[in-house]
Amino acid sequence: MNVTIHGTIMSPWVRRLLACCEEKGVSYDIVNVVPLGEPDPEFLKISPLGKVPVMEVNGKFLPDSLAGCAYIESEVADPPLFPNDSWELGWMYWLCDFLGTGVFSKVEAPLFINKFVNPILLQTDVDEAAIAQAIEEMPRHFDYLEEQLGGGKEFLLGDVISLADLTAGSIFVNFRHAGETVDPNQWPSLSAYVERMHTRPSFARLIEREKKAVGAVSPMFAG
Repeated sequence: MNVTIHGTIMSPWVRRLLACCEEKGVSYDIVNVVPLGEPDPEFLKISPLGKVPVMEVNGKFLPDSLAGCAYIESEVADPPLFPNDSWELGWMYWLCDFLGTGVFSKVEAPLFINKFVNPILLQTDVDEAAIAQAIEEMPRHFDYLEEQLGGGKEFLLGDVISLADLTAGSIFVNFRHAGETVDPNQWPSLSAYVERMHTRPSFARLIEREKKAVGAVSPMFAG
């Protein structure tokens, strides 16, 4: 099985889909699409919302990260990333939503945009108020993840990795691109979890690719 993924490797949603492919051993090609500014009309034909990633399979286009991961799960059963237990499956979807709607939208995205994209890549103005708001939002979101990882859990659902972990791992790469780290004194379980995810072979390969692409301009790789 081979897929083509349209999007930028710096997007957490593209990264989640790439991590899914890496975990499943699915080969893929990447067509670089950076979703900044007005979308290309041609790209809108395969992604009506102008978002990345878009997964291409046999000439068909699936314009969503979660949908792409679900498709891969249905085609490549091993190793499973979606639980068989109904409650666990529902909880995994909830965690993905919490990570996307909460951690990504309220914390990671404002920091990533205003501490990496705008000042470093685009050399445009920084919204200090947005940074301050993200820092203010951080504790309640990180406290919840710390709670989910309580009791020595290796992954968000316990002992087995799931799509929720790929979602979290992907978002926290961008958090690190913004020059941020999870405070191990305040959130010891979450800090250790992020380190485990990012040293996992699937993420290590993706992070190394990003290092080659952006180098020391990212605070994540500086020094």
